[in-house]
Amino acid sequence: MPAILWLESVDSTQRVASELIAQGDRRYNAVCARHQTAGRGRKGATWYDEPDTCLLVSLILWDTPLPEPVGVLGLVAALAVVELVSDFLKALGAAPERLALKYPNDVLLDQRKLAGVLVEIVQGVPIVGIGVNVAQSAFPPELEARAISLYQSVGAPDALQFAALRADWVARLWDAFQRWDAVRRQSPHALYENWVRWDSTVGRAYRVMDYSGVVGTAIAIEPDFRLRLRLPDGQEVCSYFVESLL
Repeated sequence: MPAILWLESVDSTQRVASELIAQGDRRYNAVCARHQTAGRGRKGATWYDEPDTCLLVSLILWDTPLPEPVGVLGLVAALAVVELVSDFLKALGAAPERLALKYPNDVLLDQRKLAGVLVEIVQGVPIVGIGVNVAQSAFPPELEARAISLYQSVGAPDALQFAALRADWVARLWDAFQRWDAVRRQSPHALYENWVRWDSTVGRAYRVMDYSGVVGTAIAIEPDFRLRLRLPDGQEVCSYFVESLL
């Protein structure tokens, strides 16, 4: 069970986690909020939420050695989210196969974004920020075609039900992350095989940042978790440094 710092409303759980590391305050290894006013995603994106509708947590991995590349921790977190949500869907009698993963760490439900992950390093300590859309009944017009909540998809939980579930879900997510991170360290190929089981990346367009930002089409995820892409000229390249366009 993680030691959780519970907050009502905050600009960003990632910022609070960063401050705890800067202060050397090891009393907590997770920060969870009911609402964020300036939640952050990858590549400077914002994370939209309304009070009591999202699972918003930053895991502080105090004694975790940094892997190479460090972004693999985001893959671990995405698998942990899939485990948590899959168990919830099964309990409702809903098909967990409706879930999918999109490289590098998005969790999809019915091919719309359910959850995202942000990995940051502060003074050598990884912080894994996770946001899961849980109880929203609607999204702003600019997001409604791309985002989805559990409530929209399967009718549960609503905000009141989620309030009772939040602490248990954070604990389950922490435990799942620790299990998958142990898999990463002990059997990287097993981590890869489990990712591929859920993957829906192939065929999507990505900007390849270390190839002058050219846009390529994903054709495979390599066992070392680089993304293999086909560029417009037919060349195939592998990279960790990509940005999804779909």
